[in-house]
Amino acid sequence: MRTLVLDAFSGISGDMFLGAMFSLGMDRAAFEEELSKLGVDGFSLSLESTQRSSITGMSFDVVLADHQVKDNGITEHAGHHGRSFATIRSLIEQSALPERTRELAVALFSEVARAEGRVHHRPVDEVHFHEVGALDSIVDLVGAAIAVGLLGIDRVIVNDLTDGSGTIQIAHGIVPVPVPAVQEMRVGTAIPLRQRFDVHTELITPTGMAIVKCLADAFDTAPGNAVLAASGYGFGTRDTGSLNALRASLFDTALSDQEVSREADQVLLLETNLDDATGQQVADAMAEVLRLGARDVWAQSILMKKGRPGQTLSILTDAGHRPEIVAYLFSQTPTIGVRAVEMGRDVMRRELQTVHSSGGDVRVKVLRYHDIVKFTLEHDDVLAVARRAGTSVEAVCQEVSAQFSPDESNADSSEKGTEQ
Repeated sequence: MRTLVLDAFSGISGDMFLGAMFSLGMDRAAFEEELSKLGVDGFSLSLESTQRSSITGMSFDVVLADHQVKDNGITEHAGHHGRSFATIRSLIEQSALPERTRELAVALFSEVARAEGRVHHRPVDEVHFHEVGALDSIVDLVGAAIAVGLLGIDRVIVNDLTDGSGTIQIAHGIVPVPVPAVQEMRVGTAIPLRQRFDVHTELITPTGMAIVKCLADAFDTAPGNAVLAASGYGFGTRDTGSLNALRASLFDTALSDQEVSREADQVLLLETNLDDATGQQVADAMAEVLRLGARDVWAQSILMKKGRPGQTLSILTDAGHRPEIVAYLFSQTPTIGVRAVEMGRDVMRRELQTVHSSGGDVRVKVLRYHDIVKFTLEHDDVLAVARRAGTSVEAVCQEVSAQFSPDESNADSSEKGTEQ
C-alpha cells in the first residue's frame, strides 16, 4: 500500500499539490498524455525545479494562452460566457480518462461548486466558473485526480493543515481568511485547521481544500510501519515571509515488502504492563512502535494485582530498535518498566511475486518451510484493486488466486500466513 503524507504547514493549493507530485517523481509526459484525454486546449504547463530557503522543489503553473488573466472566483451570471459546473462535469465524464480518475475529478469539482453555490446562493449546476479561470481549475483538479492514479496512491494523510489570517481581495471584493468557499467546505467536518496570525493572506485555496476534503483519510498522524520511498516539495506563489511550500512524502508498507531467506532468526520481545492507559493511548502506542521499526505488536487484556484491569503491550523487534522503542514507551506511555527477552524463532521463508489482475497489480507472498509451501495475497493491494475496479475483495482474491500458478507455489489459496 502506498501512503501519501502531506505536510501542509504553509497551506495547500492545486499548483502546490501538483508541484509536490512532480517532485515525488511523477512523469510529466504521462501526466500530459492523461490530461490530453479531456480534449481541452488554450493553456500550457510550466514546471520548474527551483530552490526556496535552500530547499529544492518544483514550481508548477498553468500558463493561459494569449496572456489571459486567471480567474479569482466564479462569475455571478451565466452570461459572462463561463463554464458551468454541469458543463465541466459532462466534460470530465465523457473524457477517455480512467473511470477512477473521472470519479475523483468530478468529486473534487463538486466540492468547489457546492461550496461556491452555498456562498453565492446559486444551484450547484448553475455555478459558472470564469471562462479562462475554468481552465486552470480544470487542470489543477483533474490533474490532482490523475496524479493519484499515476503515483498509485492508496491512502492520504494530511498533517499540520494551516491557513493564514486577515483579509484577501477576490473577484467579489475583500473577504476574510479562510476564504468563504474554504470555510464552507469545513462545515459538517472535523477537519483540523490552524491559523497563522502572522501571515495576512490566504494559504488554503478552495482548490486545495477540495483536495484535502476528498483525498484525506486521516489527519495529524504517522503512516505506521512503512518505508519512506520519496519526498518532495511543491512551492506556492505567495510571499508569506517564510517557506511557502507543501511537503509530500510517499511511503510504502514495510512489512509487506520484506523478503526473508532464512528459516530461523533471533528476535527481541519487549513487554510492559499498562494499568492506567486508555484504549486510544494503547492504539497510538501500537502504531508508533511499528513506525519506529517493530516487526509486530499486540495487546492483551490482563487482571493485575488488587484486581485492577490492565493490558500487556508486547512488541517484537530486533536489538537495534530497542533503545528508540524503550525511550518512546517511557516518555509517551504510563509505564515505568519494560521487560526484554531474546528468543530464537522458526520462520517461513518469504518471497514476493506480482500478479497482474484486470484491476491492477497484486503482490503475492510465497511462504516456504522445508517442503511446506503456501501463499497469501497482500490485502492492501487487493483492497486498492477492488476499490479501483468497483468490485468486491472476494472477487479480486478469486481472480488473482486463479491466475497464480500452482506449479510455482504448490499452494492452497485458502491457507493464510501471518508474520509473528
